[in-house]
Amino acid sequence: MQRIYAENQRERELVSTLKLLSPGTSLREGIDYIIQANTGGLIVLGDTPEILNLTEGGFRINCPYTPMRLSELAKMDGAIILSSDMKRIVRANVTLRIKPSIASNETGLRHRAAEKFAKETGIVVLAVSQSRNTLTLYTRHQHYLFRERSILISGANQAMLAISQYVKTMQNALATLNWAELSGTVTLSNVITAIQVCERVRRTEHELNRYRIELGTEAQSLQLIPSELTTEIERAQLIIKDYYREEEQDEFETYENILGFDAVNLASESNISAALGYPQDVNRFCEPLEPRGYRMLSQIPRIPMNIVENIVKRFKKLESIVTASIDTLQGVEGVGKTRASAIKEALLQMKTGASQPPVLALSIFEWD
Repeated sequence: MQRIYAENQRERELVSTLKLLSPGTSLREGIDYIIQANTGGLIVLGDTPEILNLTEGGFRINCPYTPMRLSELAKMDGAIILSSDMKRIVRANVTLRIKPSIASNETGLRHRAAEKFAKETGIVVLAVSQSRNTLTLYTRHQHYLFRERSILISGANQAMLAISQYVKTMQNALATLNWAELSGTVTLSNVITAIQVCERVRRTEHELNRYRIELGTEAQSLQLIPSELTTEIERAQLIIKDYYREEEQDEFETYENILGFDAVNLASESNISAALGYPQDVNRFCEPLEPRGYRMLSQIPRIPMNIVENIVKRFKKLESIVTASIDTLQGVEGVGKTRASAIKEALLQMKTGASQPPVLALSIFEWD
């Protein structure tokens, strides 16, 4: 299953960087030594010529990285420059030349320097607080304060409990949408509810994954999310691809808008409707909706996403795919006789086996 728009670019960059600092990694070991020594530290992850030109003074070290060397060099006041692959300590005790015009909300000198340098260069900068013994990560667009182990364990356990409850509601909502799609009775409300439910589950899974990253080797006690659930969550995102109004909205922007909603905006039917290109007043929109067929086709085994794209491009909507003959399906690029027969049989089984599930007993946003 192809992962699509799982999170925005900033989130992807942050998660990628968090993995470098998970407990058990060599870099995190060095950071922990600094925290234990109560010295504080300022660390720049990158040594391009552009970065080095924005530093002055200090010492040229250029030695292999070890956690203990990092800790010892942090006892000096200036910043430490690591190579981009974090295998070498390039310089130590350097001063970072920062434009005064760059804004910062930090109060401490070390953290202000870290935030401003990250904003100016786009490089990752780490600040270890001497007074609070905390680690803060800065990138061009955001900063992230690492949490204590006890807080992480408690949060992870709560996320595990929440996702076990949310998944049941998601599966019910998807079953309702399956039935509506195969019976030709999809309403805008069906689509919005399914998006809200599935997005809530996706966010909880993503939150749990971040807990695992921050806990690193200490996360072994956390139960793993079954791969089947991860696939189901990814597939559910195709609801947006199935129903956004392409004449009104850009697909990428639609995903970015919905995935970027905070919890309050996600709970609003009118916001989801508008993001998809429909009127904000959901109750006044009574036209039945026709899915394109991305999500339903993705449930058929061994049908790659590029083939799904070809099929939808040819037939435009799910009903046309369901009623197409095997010979017609074979006319789609990448669909031979065997695959056409498999698609036809799978869709027929879905259609004849679908039954209307019970109505959702609880609103998606009454869970908390």
